[in-house]
Amino acid sequence: MMSSKDQIIKLKEELYSAEIIYAWDYEGAGLKYNNLFNWGYSVFIGLLILLFLWSVSEDITLNSYSFWAIFTFLTMMVLISRYLFTPDKHRCYHLTSMGIHYTEQDMIPEMAYKIARGFAWIGIVVCIIIAFIFGPLAFVGAGAFALISFGMTNFQPTVDKSHIFIDERSVVFHIINDGVVSLAIPEKGAYGYIGDIYTQTLEQKAELLSHLKLLFPEMEIVKIKRLNDQYKHPVYQQDEIAE
Repeated sequence: MMSSKDQIIKLKEELYSAEIIYAWDYEGAGLKYNNLFNWGYSVFIGLLILLFLWSVSEDITLNSYSFWAIFTFLTMMVLISRYLFTPDKHRCYHLTSMGIHYTEQDMIPEMAYKIARGFAWIGIVVCIIIAFIFGPLAFVGAGAFALISFGMTNFQPTVDKSHIFIDERSVVFHIINDGVVSLAIPEKGAYGYIGDIYTQTLEQKAELLSHLKLLFPEMEIVKIKRLNDQYKHPVYQQDEIAE
């Protein structure tokens, strides 16, 4: 008798070997406002470090070379943070009669990895210099910045593989005016049956939904305004009752 783990492995093999019904690519940050949020997060971190260094030293003024040197360096770090810590994704999706399998890769050119690794080592040196120049109080900001720089010294491109099983029991949630489709199944712990799928345009999403309807006629398709609205659906309430 096969264990549940063996069954999942067998299902994955069948999923990846099944005929591809529909394929599409997606490039972007995710939900409609994710790109704006990612930029805001990166700029906020840069400004926070700049304000901290400004507050612990009277020598840093708008007319000083040290201010503009730090400002320039932090501007570069904001760009690196946006494109390396919260990069856009390139996803290649493949729909089959058993579900969807796809690859995911950060949209970062190889040259950017090399430049980031170089800046990371420079950042470590700069943090050490700042700590010595501005005294113990600067260790808090410089130390955190140094940890970020250390984490960037080994950046390498990776390609991740993922999958979502689909059958008649699946519930499809699609957000109005956004290219996101979220799939769930009324089975507690069935993580291989849950996931979010992204499409580049609303037309592409409509085509995907059309294929899903043909493959799984009994599948429930639900329109929602926000992604979190899906958790109000009975498919998720069943998990709470089971607990």
